[in-house]
Amino acid sequence: MKDKGSGRRKNRRTPVVAFLLLCAMAARPLSAALSISAETDKTTLAVNDSLYLTVTVGGDSASVPEPEMPGMDGFNVYSAGRSQNISFVNGKVTSNVAFTYILSPRFIGRIKIPPISITDGAQKRSTPEMEITVVKSDASQSQGAQSRPRRVRAGEGNRPGAEGGSSLFMTAETDRRAAYPNEQVNLTIRFYTSVPLTSNPQYVPPQFKNLTSEDLPPVRNGDAEIKGTRYSYSEIRVALFGIQEGQASVGPASVMAQVYNSSGIDPFDPNFFQQFFAMSAGQGETKKVASPPVALKVLPFPEGAPDSFKGAAGDFTMAAALSSREVKAGEAVNLSLTVSGRGNLRAVAAPTLPEMPDFKVYDTMSSLDISKKGDVIGGRKVFTTILIPKTSGKLTIPKIRFSFFDPAAKAYRELSAGPLELTAEKGDGAGKTFSFAHDAPAAGITAIASDIRYVSDRARTPGLTELAGRLSALPPWLHVLPALLLLASFWLARLNDFRDRNPLLFRFRKARAKAGAGIAAARARMNGGAPAEAAALLYDSLLDYLRDKSGHKVSGLTMKRTLSLLRERFPGAGEYAFGEIRDLWEKLEALHFSPAGTGYEEVKDMLEKYSALLPVLEKEFSGKKR
Repeated sequence: MKDKGSGRRKNRRTPVVAFLLLCAMAARPLSAALSISAETDKTTLAVNDSLYLTVTVGGDSASVPEPEMPGMDGFNVYSAGRSQNISFVNGKVTSNVAFTYILSPRFIGRIKIPPISITDGAQKRSTPEMEITVVKSDASQSQGAQSRPRRVRAGEGNRPGAEGGSSLFMTAETDRRAAYPNEQVNLTIRFYTSVPLTSNPQYVPPQFKNLTSEDLPPVRNGDAEIKGTRYSYSEIRVALFGIQEGQASVGPASVMAQVYNSSGIDPFDPNFFQQFFAMSAGQGETKKVASPPVALKVLPFPEGAPDSFKGAAGDFTMAAALSSREVKAGEAVNLSLTVSGRGNLRAVAAPTLPEMPDFKVYDTMSSLDISKKGDVIGGRKVFTTILIPKTSGKLTIPKIRFSFFDPAAKAYRELSAGPLELTAEKGDGAGKTFSFAHDAPAAGITAIASDIRYVSDRARTPGLTELAGRLSALPPWLHVLPALLLLASFWLARLNDFRDRNPLLFRFRKARAKAGAGIAAARARMNGGAPAEAAALLYDSLLDYLRDKSGHKVSGLTMKRTLSLLRERFPGAGEYAFGEIRDLWEKLEALHFSPAGTGYEEVKDMLEKYSALLPVLEKEFSGKKR
């Protein structure tokens, strides 16, 4: 009886084990792996020097999140560019992006760089804390000199803010007051001082409206004579790009500095030595100054734009290449379009590909390298599209066109690449041919293996007979479980197959729930005091929602093209819905690309508007064409 009960307990575990195995087989990876690392070019530097911080982010996707830079009270931080590398190995996409920053210390001592983190909503990775030692500058170097000093003419400093007699003041100027969207405008901010400072000043950048920005490091230093007073200055430059036609503005930048206040020290005061050594340790009187605001005008693009124009402005070249000129039908080939030159490459959209009926075309992925040489933003942006030939033979990719606006010539330029040709050979699908005709010659018999099976003369109970007896003793309802598990596994396989063959349908159905999750995440960031991160989440959530509803990757399309696709897919939707989408998109885009100017109340309004708009869009899109 003991053995029989033990056998029953073992057999009762069998359905549970089988079910767990089925669940394990049906499981899929939930998210791509993320990695982040950080390194500096030096760990010890002088207070008037600077260091390079490189943050490398990697992941199993073409797009990886940007690092969340923590607050650094001991450094002024400037972005110095980025470079990206995307690779395709055995159908797997991996991406590595290197973000470079220049850090200028504010005081002497040991300064810690807090952990730098990244998150994709599902995972979060962080770098370890780093410690930097800042020492006094060499006596041979002038105070605060990070580059060759520049002497300014006496009258050059007579601008608004350069008030005679002021020991500290700031100025802000742009090299032009009007520009086209995505045309570079250089902003120069200077901090002047005629008195010694006890430490490097703390700089707070300005906020921007209808503008995106790129730092132009490093900080320049020089001296000037203004109204008979000798000043030293630190100069910070920023590249600005207008987002859309209309008014734009640069808010005040501010500097908080500590200056010596020797006039307040009485040599006969009992606390004279404490005051003297406090000043020597870097303490002093704190003063705050700000630059005046600057107004800009973003001009409309002139008429006559070609059909391939998507808002790019600058001076670019384009090249096209294939990863291979000879492939087999059904194998993938990468089409790479490289746009290089001067301009705001972040805003450059992928060129529209021509109709290619001989290929199966997948979504386009992009990688971006930004350079800032000579205070000119440029670099290259590579758009990679995976193509799979449907047929064999010589195939042609038609000419690809890309247009941009040249602000210097005030004219549109259209570039073209191609046509490109490749040869697709037949695949390896041909199998062996077998003949089943009666008059076919008989094939010889070939021995594959040999074995000797001995006959045992010992009597023993067959194991299968014993197992069958134990199974027959089980309750009747347990015999139904294997059949149910088989049906469940079959149903899961069919569901997964249907999901793989109809991804757009599942995206369409889950768009509302996914958008709600994005709103919840943005609200959590708002409650955590991070309105800029909340605005970025809302912007990404809106683009994902429109992508899932329209079936097109709208992040690579213009707003006008996206609304046109939505009208075609949902002819019954009213213009009110499209107008609300346009308004929300424009405001979130402005907040997303100008995080320095993100206000709490403005992001809160966008969050509430998005929440109220979702049920309206669901109702409008419910009558879509089938």
